[in-house]
Amino acid sequence: MLVALLLMLSSLLLLTLALQSRLQAAVQRQRRQAEDELMSAAQLWAGRVQRDCPEALTGGPLCAGLDAGEGYRVVSYEPGGGSQQENPDQGTGELVLELTGRDPAPRAAFALHWIEEPPQLVGIEERGLRASAAAGEEVAP
Repeated sequence: MLVALLLMLSSLLLLTLALQSRLQAAVQRQRRQAEDELMSAAQLWAGRVQRDCPEALTGGPLCAGLDAGEGYRVVSYEPGGGSQQENPDQGTGELVLELTGRDPAPRAAFALHWIEEPPQLVGIEERGLRASAAAGEEVAP
């Protein structure tokens, strides 16, 4: 009887471990999917800005309709200045996007790198996922 109980408990432990690893895999898969969707949205937004109003990259006003797209919204865009040490004609801005239609809505920050004359985007760098507006705290990458 004692051996049967021991076997049952060890089976339950193995089942619990298997279910836990499956749950962790599902969470990681959802996270990767959100990261991919946010990077796609950042590339789409940057392309729209580059095409419709490139002066917004360097601090000019955003054109109408660029605050949202299909499935995402722009939380903020803060253009920075040029880097005086390396190249004064290059700059960086920070873009924060949020996926819409989800609860909680995943957010991510991106660094946009551009040159000033003429305003042209030269790169997008992912800065990582952030918590939704409700939680308001960083999520570890």
